[in-house]
Amino acid sequence: MKNITKIALASVMALTLSACSSTKEPIVFDSFQANEDDSFAKTTMRLAGSNKFMDSADGDAGTRKVPGSSAMAIGQLLMLDFAGAASTAINDSIIENEPLVNSAQFIVKVDNVDQSTIENPKGIIARASQKLDEIAFMKGLEIESEKTTNTQRIITYKNKNQCENLTLVINRCGQYLGLGKVSSYDQESKSAYVIFEANGNFVSLYLMSDYIGDDVYLYHPRKLGSGNWDYSWGIYAGSHLVIHKGKVHKFITGQSFDDGVDISELRYVFFEEWEKENKSEYNEKYHKNPKDKGKYLYDYHLKDMSFTELPLDTKL
Repeated sequence: MKNITKIALASVMALTLSACSSTKEPIVFDSFQANEDDSFAKTTMRLAGSNKFMDSADGDAGTRKVPGSSAMAIGQLLMLDFAGAASTAINDSIIENEPLVNSAQFIVKVDNVDQSTIENPKGIIARASQKLDEIAFMKGLEIESEKTTNTQRIITYKNKNQCENLTLVINRCGQYLGLGKVSSYDQESKSAYVIFEANGNFVSLYLMSDYIGDDVYLYHPRKLGSGNWDYSWGIYAGSHLVIHKGKVHKFITGQSFDDGVDISELRYVFFEEWEKENKSEYNEKYHKNPKDKGKYLYDYHLKDMSFTELPLDTKL
């Protein structure tokens, strides 16, 4: 209990610096109901504050695209030029100014919330943040260090097994979590929903790998990526997803929670490209295990945060 208490206090302290990441007001529902034929995933994103996510027959559309947007086929993933600014091409194009599609998002349900408190939501956000910290603790991740800026919590974990698996490929075992905002409130159930932008997706997926609580959801975009002239990376989840209670849900018209597939069936692919001929030129502060110049492809195993390297011509 001492550790859990420390986690709670850390969450409260970190979140007092900022109550939310934007000025957008929460959506207030009299009695929240799913719309007829909406997928479980789309319904979840309504709770996250967005009505812009769209269902389709196969779940690949996910959102409405602005004119001129360019969606990439799966087979193009390994053909991307990751050098410089071109590396951002791995992201889906900006869709109707919807910020939620630009990164993964935790959506956390907080019960027994008086509506009057959403105007000053620090306490609500702290309760939601505590839930994420408790999940990490239950998964064996101990906070090694933490820093809070005016936009995010930068958390580094330690764990002799899973974190060691992760850092064989990735530089750090951690998350960058946004400070959170209340996205919606249901008057009938007195439940508030808090969203946290999540960067550090390998850890985020690990936290959700066997969590069966009804109070936490994770949205993940179809593709993410970034980089510069020295190093670039991309991750590919297949389609826009919502993960909840150990199941993966696509934006497929009419699909309910029961139609979700077990999270063990999620294939999560990581791609990286190293540009420098001499590995020693990389700053060890940012690259714990630099690799020889070239491209690398991996399957990520979210149950233990390990990787399996794949041939570059692997069919996805």
